[in-house]
Amino acid sequence: MTEIRIPYGESYKSVRAPKGAAVIRPKDLPPLADPRAEIARVLREPIDSPPLREICRGKDSVAIVINDITRPSPSDLFVEEMLKEMAAAGVRDEQITLVVALGNHRPNTEEELRSMVGEEVFSRLRIINHDCYDENNLVSLGVTKRGLPIVVNRIVAEASVKILTGIITPHQSAGYSGGRKSIMPGVAGIKALQSHHSFPIRPSHPVMGQMEGNPFHEEALEAAERVGVDFIVNAVKNSKKEIVAVVAGHLRTAHEAGVRICENSWKVSVGRLYDIVVVSPGGYPKDIDLHQSQKAIAAAEVVTRKGGVIILVAECRDGAGKFAERLAEANDPQEVIDAFERQGFTPDHSSKAYMLARALKNHHVILVDPRIDRELVEAMFFRYAATLDEALEMARGLAGDSAEALFIPHAVDCIPAVH
Repeated sequence: MTEIRIPYGESYKSVRAPKGAAVIRPKDLPPLADPRAEIARVLREPIDSPPLREICRGKDSVAIVINDITRPSPSDLFVEEMLKEMAAAGVRDEQITLVVALGNHRPNTEEELRSMVGEEVFSRLRIINHDCYDENNLVSLGVTKRGLPIVVNRIVAEASVKILTGIITPHQSAGYSGGRKSIMPGVAGIKALQSHHSFPIRPSHPVMGQMEGNPFHEEALEAAERVGVDFIVNAVKNSKKEIVAVVAGHLRTAHEAGVRICENSWKVSVGRLYDIVVVSPGGYPKDIDLHQSQKAIAAAEVVTRKGGVIILVAECRDGAGKFAERLAEANDPQEVIDAFERQGFTPDHSSKAYMLARALKNHHVILVDPRIDRELVEAMFFRYAATLDEALEMARGLAGDSAEALFIPHAVDCIPAVH
């Protein structure tokens, strides 16, 4: 039997592959030989856009939106190379603000900000954690065609040049991350977030890889267009966290070019539904807490039979997340689902509680060695296992000795489909 290594934090959990087990992985594209050089090139030769230097020339303020600590974006390389182009355009450091796209996540600490952008950028530029509750630093730009309020960070909305940065990965609600998501939900106000993350805009089931006809994507794109985004820079990574491509330029078409690259790497066919599916988000920072790690469970939902077992391997060094009380205080998962259908998104992340409750209603879900108290794990209707071997033994007890397992070690980077 071969050994299967499952990412966990900054290390791995290893297990001997059970008899008949299958493993699916994204088709890793080769890494760029020189990511910095490629970033510099796309800033000068963007898609459907003037070069960044030309856009910035003569402008008096620039807002650069960067990902928060939960998303492994090469913000340091992006900003360092953009600063060179801006300096050549006559833009001074004091005219530039970095805005961290937190949505409704916690603020990033000074130490995290330093690690995200590097010491040089941290010491040179003003960096702001977006606060979705701070009415004084929000501005309204009307509503979308579906009535979504476009309420966003004032610094971004009022900047002469608005730039979005990030990474493009499969996303269970938006189809793919990156591009327009840096605005909605990244720097949106809480009322906009509540509308965007509730039904009927939020899909009721995982839609990784689906953007066409997806209101969650379409509303975010319309909001970003209304804000007037001037330029985006997005990276595509493989499962080894290596940069394989960088796209830059027009909000819509540059993002779509990145999505086409992703589709060649991440779409994976599965022949049938499995009784047991073992997933990991792919290690730190994707498994920083259960809130982020849920994305791996969404991938598992697509390929696990109803009543089957999902095993999540995730460190969760920051614990569960704001949503935990929603699950822990409910009588069963259906109660959480019913509450979300009535109330929609709330600041304590009822939407995340809903998505976990959806999985818990249809499957047994086992968490492997999370840094969450066992009592809380079980109060949220999960099962707790100290080791991956223990989890597999528990799963066989639930699904039967003849049950076959599917392993997806980098589930957040896969778009599994049953064919």
